[in-house]
Amino acid sequence: MADPAGLEGALAALPEAKRELARLMLAARQPVPAHPAPRSGAGPVPPTALQSRLWRRERTHPAVATGSHALRLTGPLDPQRLVAALTGVLRRHEALRTRLTVSTTGQPRLHVDEEPVLRLTRADLSGFTPQAAAERVALQSTESASTVLDLESGRTSAFRLLRLAPDEHVLILASHLAVFDGWSSGVFLADLAAGYRGGEDPGGPVPPELQFPDYADWQHRWLAGPDGSAELARRRAVFAADPPAPRAPGGFARGHLPVRLARGPVDAGLELGAAEGATPFMTLLAALAVVLARRESRTSVVIGTPAAGRFAGPLEGAVGQFTTVVPIRLDLAGGPAFRELLHRTRAAVAEALAHQRLPVDVLFGDGTPATPPPYNVLFALHNYPSVPLDLPGIEVGQLPGPPARHLELYSPDPAAALACIGLVERDGEIGGTAEYNRHAATPEDVRGLLTGIEDVLDRAVAAPASPLTT
Repeated sequence: MADPAGLEGALAALPEAKRELARLMLAARQPVPAHPAPRSGAGPVPPTALQSRLWRRERTHPAVATGSHALRLTGPLDPQRLVAALTGVLRRHEALRTRLTVSTTGQPRLHVDEEPVLRLTRADLSGFTPQAAAERVALQSTESASTVLDLESGRTSAFRLLRLAPDEHVLILASHLAVFDGWSSGVFLADLAAGYRGGEDPGGPVPPELQFPDYADWQHRWLAGPDGSAELARRRAVFAADPPAPRAPGGFARGHLPVRLARGPVDAGLELGAAEGATPFMTLLAALAVVLARRESRTSVVIGTPAAGRFAGPLEGAVGQFTTVVPIRLDLAGGPAFRELLHRTRAAVAEALAHQRLPVDVLFGDGTPATPPPYNVLFALHNYPSVPLDLPGIEVGQLPGPPARHLELYSPDPAAALACIGLVERDGEIGGTAEYNRHAATPEDVRGLLTGIEDVLDRAVAAPASPLTT
């Protein structure tokens, strides 16, 4: 049998189609670890399943994969140090230097450019009145969220630096969701602060142990290998009896509304859940399952929940799009009391999170939107780590930005989605934003899910031994 290293070295001499076949043969002979590891070589790798979907969708829906947020910087900012720090972050993370090309066989591939390209525009608003300047900042933020970023060209980030006064600036970041997730924000800001504090050190911070292309390469090989294939078969069997969510006749049209849970019944319900060993997320998820089971007249429901997807420690320090949706199947057969349902939910959540390596695009539909997933509601209680932007002498504040595009990010088929409810616990309140499909739900429908959760928890506390599914 040929030496694997020798086969790898001979790949460059083959035509592209045969080269890819040889790579697959080589990968099949080598065991794929359960967790990502640094890839061998710096050649192109297949994109992740989520990246492939976003790439296909942005061909017909420009800017659909653009995310944006803004920071207010109050203090003596050094713009040149900021530019150097931004460039250093782009150099440190391969995800921010990737572009997608299509091979002669029609297969998309991720390439990593050697040098970073900082796309930064500046505007001086110091001559405007405070009100006029605030209006222009809001306009710039909205425009940033509509920036057409392109994975194929490598234009996956764009920055705006607005000067409001000598000691007051606003930094706006637009990033392509195919290379930047919510967790990446904390990584990016921490590295930006370190680079700014370090001045113009050409070496910059040490790159992370694992880069996003390492993960993309691993995902492709693991899914094609025996371990990934076996896990995929097992998980598909779990959801075999669950029908796909129906598509809305009108397709998909995004809507947003702020949501909040009433603290009275919710606090008491969370205390009940904690007594049974359930986290706040598990308790709220169990209550939502009751609401959906009643609504759909079912004894089992599937709810999708976004997970960070960084199941290996070294992935935590990398910028990239690792987010995955974990489908959780909740069994309400037999009309369990809420305490029993909490125990079932704990087991279901633990089981589902153990399989977050499986991309939902492959689990349902094999990478295409042909078959919608068996859930139409997504629920999250966000807990991204809070990373302050520690710039010397500068106070940093987060500015409100445009609503996120979570449904198109989290759902393989947005037309089959009803709503994505994203909550966060802050300052004694549990609230957030619900994104919904206007062709499938009204704002009243979405609010009904929240009031339903409150009602279930209220009744559970009053009669914890009584069944709540009817």
